[in-house]
Amino acid sequence: MADDPASDSEHESVEEATEAQDESVSPLPDHDFRDDEDGAFPTVDELIGTFLGEPSLLPVVIVILLSGGAFGAAALILTVLDRNPFAAAALLLITGMTVDICLQARKKQRFRNVARLIGLIWAASVALAIIALWSGVAFG
Repeated sequence: MADDPASDSEHESVEEATEAQDESVSPLPDHDFRDDEDGAFPTVDELIGTFLGEPSLLPVVIVILLSGGAFGAAALILTVLDRNPFAAAALLLITGMTVDICLQARKKQRFRNVARLIGLIWAASVALAIIALWSGVAFG
């Protein structure tokens, strides 16, 4: 049986297949995830753009919008209904920062995805505030 050429060729083909599998599977992920020459970490705008552009990350975007929208709706309701001066000051500061980021996005094309995400959070805030007013939660 040791002199059987068929068993030797089977053994060699199994070894070659094992070596081919070992070569094709990399144990560590590829660290060259960007095409840039410098290999720098992606900017915040690029990371947010990934979340907004990738359909599989839509649940994460929905959670971000609803979480930020809930805080914005609370600030809007506290400012308008309760006439809370601290909520009004916070809303004024947030509005100023939003305007600044939107102006930077228009001038230099920087923070384009950040401005888009902040706009979506403001829209979610207004929508959640309207829902809270309509349902009576804001008055309770």
